[in-house]
Amino acid sequence: MALISSKTLIKAHALCLFILAVYLTRSPEVITNSDVVFMLGEVLRIDAAPSLSISQSPFAACGILLIAEALVDLILVSKVPPLNEVVAMAEAARQHSPVPVAGAMRTNPFLTRLATMYSEIWTLLSASRFCLFFAVSFFIYQSKPAAWGVGTTPTVGYGTATEAVSGLDHLKSRVIFTYGFMEMMFWLWIYLTLRDERQEIATRIVDGDRQAQ
Repeated sequence: MALISSKTLIKAHALCLFILAVYLTRSPEVITNSDVVFMLGEVLRIDAAPSLSISQSPFAACGILLIAEALVDLILVSKVPPLNEVVAMAEAARQHSPVPVAGAMRTNPFLTRLATMYSEIWTLLSASRFCLFFAVSFFIYQSKPAAWGVGTTPTVGYGTATEAVSGLDHLKSRVIFTYGFMEMMFWLWIYLTLRDERQEIATRIVDGDRQAQ
């Protein structure tokens, strides 16, 4: 049995996204200069992000995206009942029924579908987000400077030659790698927690059917 339920983890993750979005919008240097970002960048030898002016900084837009993701997660986790809640409702209905019915979850297709909906949604989301952040983190770690277009197109500005910085070059950042790595670990944790919860509920259903018989 998991010490923390998947529902609690998802809500805590949404809260962390809100806090991170506030920092990215108001004080991004708190995130960019944090010890975790620095240590991961140094250990994995990831270059620091290019300096950006306030008008060029993408952190405000990233904060808005994080808030939108947190809101979507909170709505989904609040509106779709977890598997254990559906099983508890089925057990309560079976206990109050004048006629004992074994296997209430299997005989009621609505309860069966409702019970699997939460697990299916979050298993799909956790697996897809894990793959996405794994791809981003691996791409940043493996990319060489030439692959980002750095130093390939010289431009002239105010009489001096400068190197053009592509949009992809801004992606190769310690901050983005750290965020992607932590998200990857978190969604793997959610996926494993969901699997344990499904196994636990399946055992409860089998034991309840045996007792009812």
